[in-house]
Amino acid sequence: MVSGVALFVDILDVQLQVLAWGLLAGAAWVLLRFGMPRGETEKLDKGFGYAFFTIGLYAFITGLWATFAWPLPSSYNLVLSDPYALFGIAYLALGLALIYGADLRGVMYMIAFLSLSVFIYGADIYNYHMTHEPAAAAAMYIFIALAALLSPLLTYRSTSRWFAYIEIVLLVIGALLSAYIGASATFEHTAGWVKWVPFYG
Repeated sequence: MVSGVALFVDILDVQLQVLAWGLLAGAAWVLLRFGMPRGETEKLDKGFGYAFFTIGLYAFITGLWATFAWPLPSSYNLVLSDPYALFGIAYLALGLALIYGADLRGVMYMIAFLSLSVFIYGADIYNYHMTHEPAAAAAMYIFIALAALLSPLLTYRSTSRWFAYIEIVLLVIGALLSAYIGASATFEHTAGWVKWVPFYG
């Protein structure tokens, strides 16, 4: 039984898994979009727009809640919760832009600038050896940030399909790292709280 510690709400495991599935959805969108003739992606974009908006809404709400409620102990809340709200902002904006057929350049440049904060958080995690696997966590941040930083190039007609493949690889690696860390956290959290009983029985 867990005792002598403050009860906190930890949804980090499912947040990481949603991040992973969202990144894989992004990779699928890039792959399909660059495989279609230009000018014929409207329905594809709109469909993925709803998907990105839904994922972004969840990420933004839970990330913003965590920023104010501070559910994670110590400075972990800074490096794990705050960037999640940024992920939510990025996917909300991308989803709305795709749904309404807006020019993606503005959104992609915003996402690229947001990635700079993700680089900083990744370096912070590695510098202070945070999480059980700081190298994997920092690498996840770096791969995701690289994909975001390069995303504006996807909006130009001169961009080759090979660059799209590079973007896909970055997204997939980030997703795999996120899924691995998130799944590991699920088993760890379950083992840690399996005997815990709430005060009401």
